[in-house]
Amino acid sequence: MSFVSAPERSHRERLRDERPPRQRSVSIGALAGLVGISCCVYPIVLVLLGLSTAVAAVDLGNRLFNEWGWAFKSAGVAFAATAIVMHRRRAKACAIDARPNLWRRLAVVAAIGVATYSGLYWLTTWLGNTAS
Repeated sequence: MSFVSAPERSHRERLRDERPPRQRSVSIGALAGLVGISCCVYPIVLVLLGLSTAVAAVDLGNRLFNEWGWAFKSAGVAFAATAIVMHRRRAKACAIDARPNLWRRLAVVAAIGVATYSGLYWLTTWLGNTAS
């Protein structure tokens, strides 16, 4: 009688599962904030890479924020909601005592997302005022 062992999990899967739940919440919130303010961050990245002038980047950032800001903010919220739902589905496989608290997780994701968005908004506004 031979036993077949379960296939080895990849190194990436093991690292992902070893991260504490709070670190996952912080990562989700930071990425959601970055997606929400990406209309202003991407033009700055173009300037830093030398692919655009500062004046063109400020104009592009203002146009994107004024016309498409709602879409970027909605994408950030949708990213956070999808990540939370995916994480909750995965947590259902855990014992009830080991499951993270949903409301605490939502509060951490929202707080970090708003903080990231606000910090990057302040930075991009300051850089835009300095460049023009």
